[in-house]
Amino acid sequence: MKMNIYEEASRCLLCEDAPCTRACATGDPARAIRAIRFDNHKPALRWVNDSTDAELERAEQACIHPGGPVRIKEMVRSISPDDVDFEWFTVEGEGLKVKGPSLNIDFCGIPCENPFFLASSAVCTN
Repeated sequence: MKMNIYEEASRCLLCEDAPCTRACATGDPARAIRAIRFDNHKPALRWVNDSTDAELERAEQACIHPGGPVRIKEMVRSISPDDVDFEWFTVEGEGLKVKGPSLNIDFCGIPCENPFFLASSAVCTN
């Protein structure tokens, strides 16, 4: 019987400083579980795509769930790689390599790293 990844993800305690992520050298299992838990399984695989089975097993062993560890490896391995179809960028910092979708846009001929702009003044009525 195939695992229901949403049921398994709902068992996660959503730890702030997740021990599963600290135990995984090349990925962020906690972030992948959050993505699944909040019904966004497609990008979940991106957070652990470079992680080996051994790393995911260490992440499971580090899980502090009182009813037994969340089955991280089985959960993320049941997501089809065909679901991951976004353009990627890489950000490195604090010893962590993070991958995510590119937000680059061309705004009126000006290349922008992301589509968010801040106003230079407060919004007022007059």
